[in-house]
Amino acid sequence: MARPSKSVKVMSKNLTKEERESRLKTEEKLKGGSDNISPPTYLNIRQKKIFNYIIEQLKESGILGNLDIYILSQASIAIDRLQQIEKIINKDMNKIYDKELMKAKAEYTKDFFRCCNELSLSPQSRAKLGNINLQAEKEKEDPLLQILAGGKSG
Repeated sequence: MARPSKSVKVMSKNLTKEERESRLKTEEKLKGGSDNISPPTYLNIRQKKIFNYIIEQLKESGILGNLDIYILSQASIAIDRLQQIEKIINKDMNKIYDKELMKAKAEYTKDFFRCCNELSLSPQSRAKLGNINLQAEKEKEDPLLQILAGGKSG
């Protein structure tokens, strides 16, 4: 099965400058605004805290948009439910033999990992984001690249 497309911001694939800029512009248009990223009212207090924590941690990456509210909500619910399941198990270790509870844990774990992939939350994705941001900073500061891009040097 083919892997899902990734944002140009988190890609390690070598693209020409024109390809990268074109894809980035398209992604920014499709991303929509990012001025109204807030937890939906149907989330409980714990889920809203998780939602806001994820937003705060991803703020600098600039990858979130208003449309990401839905995947953020699912991630928040999955994390909250997994934490609740773990509390139940920690209170009574025999619950690890409860098929329904363990089935629910497996489903929420799958949801969680899918959301992590969609939101670039894995350590690998964060490392790629870090490298991309570092490379972008170097390119901004490179006098030769500034001259070639038509900007000012020094």
